[in-house]
Amino acid sequence: MKKLLITALLTLPAFAQADNYATCMLDKLPGIQNDAAVYAAAQVCSGRYPERYSSVPQGAGRGFFGYESGAECALDKSRDTRSQLAAYQIRMACNRLYDERAAPNFFDQFDPPR
Repeated sequence: MKKLLITALLTLPAFAQADNYATCMLDKLPGIQNDAAVYAAAQVCSGRYPERYSSVPQGAGRGFFGYESGAECALDKSRDTRSQLAAYQIRMACNRLYDERAAPNFFDQFDPPR
C-alpha cells in the first residue's frame, strides 16, 4: 500500500500541467480556420496571463506523459488548423513547453560579442 501511494504521488505531477499562456494557446488554437480567431484567442490568453511566454519556463510541459519535443506537439496540435498564423502560434507554444532548450533567435547573430 505504501508503494502504491508513493508511486501515485510521483506520477501525479506528470498529469497536472501548469495552466499558463502556452497551455491556454494550445487549448484555443487547434482547428482555427482564420486569423481573426487567432487574434481573439491571443487576446483571451493575454488577458489571463499578461506575462505571456516570459512566465512559462522553457520545457515546462516535459514529463512522463508529455510530448518528446516541440515539433511532435506542433505536428499533433496543428494538423487540422488551416490558419498559418494559428499554426505558427501553436509551434511557438509547443516549443516553449516541450523543447529542452529555447530555439536560437535569428537576430542573436547580430548582437555584439560580450
